[in-house]
Amino acid sequence: MKKFGFTLAEVLITLGIIGVVAAMTIPNLITKLRYNREAALLKENYSILQQMMLRANDEGAMSALPHSDNMQQLKEWFNTYLLPYVKVSKVCYGTKGCWSQNAKNSIGQVYVSSERCGNGDVSFVLMNGTSVCMDDFRDFRFGVKYDGSTMIGFLMDVNGDSKPNKFGHDIFTVVFREDKILPGGYDATKAQLDANCNSKCPSSLYCGTYCMQKVIQQGYKLPVIVDKK
Repeated sequence: MKKFGFTLAEVLITLGIIGVVAAMTIPNLITKLRYNREAALLKENYSILQQMMLRANDEGAMSALPHSDNMQQLKEWFNTYLLPYVKVSKVCYGTKGCWSQNAKNSIGQVYVSSERCGNGDVSFVLMNGTSVCMDDFRDFRFGVKYDGSTMIGFLMDVNGDSKPNKFGHDIFTVVFREDKILPGGYDATKAQLDANCNSKCPSSLYCGTYCMQKVIQQGYKLPVIVDKK
């Protein structure tokens, strides 16, 4: 009886086709899994920071916040009011080690050098690997209106020091105002939101800082910015 099988040429052609299909689909699959993971972390971080600030505020954190860049005062404040209500793997009091030195806005400009997000800031790393940098401010830089009350901005890099370290990609902002956490871009108009959360945003240090509002509007689906070459 004759035995039939594939010739060597047929096997090689089949393997070649499988290789091409894999090369086309695997990178897209990996990217999709990364976006899903980062979206889940964003949702988790939003809840973590909300709970931390609500409990801290009940203890008088916002009224006790020192309005100065005195790091010793900020350290004592953070340790007293915030640290008891959040699990972290590391805290940096105005020093390197918790926030990326290469953090950039959505158009690729370095946000703040020396691994900081502002003057007199405190940064920390959550147990899920997210880097968080916090600083108080009194303007519209994160798309949340200043209403005269003390506001604290939190910058979240969901994959820590891993690239791309860009706003609207893996860095997103939230703001604690009055008694709740608000997404960056919360008070922005649609036109302001679209212009800011964009890789072609008008040149500004704060390009991409409104993107958290878009993430929520999309049901925590990423990406919200697609770089155009």
